[in-house]
Amino acid sequence: TLLPRSLVGLNELGLMKPEELAPLAYEARIAAKGYARSRCDATGRIAAVLFEEYRSLRDYGRLGAGGSMTWEQVWNKYEAQIVAEECSDELDSLGAATTATTARPKSNKRMLDQEELTSRIYLRILERSCATNQAFDDMFLSGKNGEDSDLAEIASKLDNGVREILLRPQENARAIKITQQMDKQREKAEEKRQKQLERWKKKLAKRRKESQSQTVLVERKEVPELLESSSTAWSDPQRVYVLRIMAGTRRYFRRLLEDTPSR
Repeated sequence: TLLPRSLVGLNELGLMKPEELAPLAYEARIAAKGYARSRCDATGRIAAVLFEEYRSLRDYGRLGAGGSMTWEQVWNKYEAQIVAEECSDELDSLGAATTATTARPKSNKRMLDQEELTSRIYLRILERSCATNQAFDDMFLSGKNGEDSDLAEIASKLDNGVREILLRPQENARAIKITQQMDKQREKAEEKRQKQLERWKKKLAKRRKESQSQTVLVERKEVPELLESSSTAWSDPQRVYVLRIMAGTRRYFRRLLEDTPSR
């Protein structure tokens, strides 16, 4: 999906339109699937075939209709999705307005015209060309040391190659300049976030230290008071005298019970 991502980047930079990029992304995705399957081992191929047959049975009600979807099938799929989303949003807004007032609600939302619908379908095809199946990614694309950096380098080279092929020299220079500006903005934002995080960590450590010091001071203050109060209580002559009487009375009754013969 590196090539479709590069095409999405061209759309985000405003250098090419979705209707120009969507067919290229569709063809690139089909080619990528074929290449990945040819490079995969037997287990991966069997799993891919089984998944396609399951999807064929789910979507078309029969086996053998799997494989890559045609352009018309992809177009109809995303057209139905977008129309369903619009209808769902419209029904939700009407339902909310109905509960808020008893009068018949009037929706101010403008329905999609054909031109806007077509543009959104192209954009949806372009965006979904970059999507992958997470289950298959976890199963067959487990990360290894150094692979992330290699993948980033490959993606960068591919972006440059795609721009050189699809853009004129002036547009390519403009795209490089915009990309560099965006990278600098991301670096500044990340640096700012790291500084803010460090400040929060320092404040948290300072508060923890203050809390611990206050706890130690309280303990140092309470322990002498407890020792002093306990020593004062036990040094009271009346208290000691009463405790001695109680102890003597308890010993007297214990001996009395021991001397009494059991019946």
